[in-house]
Amino acid sequence: MKQFLGIIGINIVILGFLVFVLNIMSIAIIQIYNWQKPKQYAQSHLFPNYKDDPEAAKVLFGEYDNLTKGYYESFYAWRRPETANTTININASGQRVTYRPEGTDPDKKIAFFGGSTTWGTGADDMSTIPSYVAKQLPEFEATNFGETGYIAHQSLNRFLKHYFEGYRPEVVVFYDGVNDVWNKCRSELNPFAHSREFEIRTTLSETGTTSPDSFWAVVGPIRNLAGKVSRTLDSRARSSTDFYDCHEDAQKAEQIARVLLSDWQIMKNIVEGYGGEFIGILQPHAFVSKTPLEHLDLDPTLGEQYDAVYPKVIDLLDSEFPDLRPNFVDLTHALDTDEYVYIDWCHLSPNGNEMVAGFMLEEIGERLPETAASSSQRVN
Repeated sequence: MKQFLGIIGINIVILGFLVFVLNIMSIAIIQIYNWQKPKQYAQSHLFPNYKDDPEAAKVLFGEYDNLTKGYYESFYAWRRPETANTTININASGQRVTYRPEGTDPDKKIAFFGGSTTWGTGADDMSTIPSYVAKQLPEFEATNFGETGYIAHQSLNRFLKHYFEGYRPEVVVFYDGVNDVWNKCRSELNPFAHSREFEIRTTLSETGTTSPDSFWAVVGPIRNLAGKVSRTLDSRARSSTDFYDCHEDAQKAEQIARVLLSDWQIMKNIVEGYGGEFIGILQPHAFVSKTPLEHLDLDPTLGEQYDAVYPKVIDLLDSEFPDLRPNFVDLTHALDTDEYVYIDWCHLSPNGNEMVAGFMLEEIGERLPETAASSSQRVN
């Protein structure tokens, strides 16, 4: 009997050792994979957009690719932590640092909400859309609430948090459309989902019901590796035509447009309710812009998603949201230019951001005529 128990004990020790080794190997493999995985914008500094100073652009994209993915927050899912770099800086509230004239104390506020195009992927702190607007409106304190991947509903939730804390900006700009299509048109997502819903759901299904002292918790790293391999293989097996479905599902495309406009309608009611100005802007994208694109490799199936959703935004605006028409700005073709402005299908180099900011300034000036006069104090 003692010999039998000894054998069992030895096997348990061996099994534990093997599990330990496999866990360490799994962690190492995941770390090596993440380290060797091609950086999203590794070669973007070589684009003609940055021909005047490619080395500065290389620093910018290097800092971007090294940013952390973000931390979880209820109702809007993620936010980047405080970061200090040469070109990309994020304050303690998770907001991208935005231009503010030295020695000034602006008595008005303007808030910008949106995804990574608002946040400023492809530009340093002083060359984002909010910074370019702020340079022309010294009497306004500009705040960049943009965040990578955000859809309009996440921005709405973000605004509500600050609204409940007493924040009442005179002007609120929502710059949306790209992420609402890019994310929600994925076949596994619905018109109410954000981009990481499937990722979070999968993670919870794999770990949420596991007791901390169960065997599955013990082999957690091994399970993580197996899950990552499975998801990677599944993703590679899917073609872009399977990845998106708005071009084949008109009802889904219409509902995505309706949800976007509904979020804007709610924002309009809140902002105008306290006497502010709300502007909802439909973003430009490369698939319809008449601008040089030969440096980019665009997915035509993604373009079909915008063809399916964007026209429905216009149709629903007139049929279901007529009160929103005065607040609506269509910048779909705002970047029809001979300049290189896109670094992918939606993100812009600084010159593109400056163009968009110019259109925003026109819209702000029409709604607040006094700002048009004050913008004579321009910063170049």
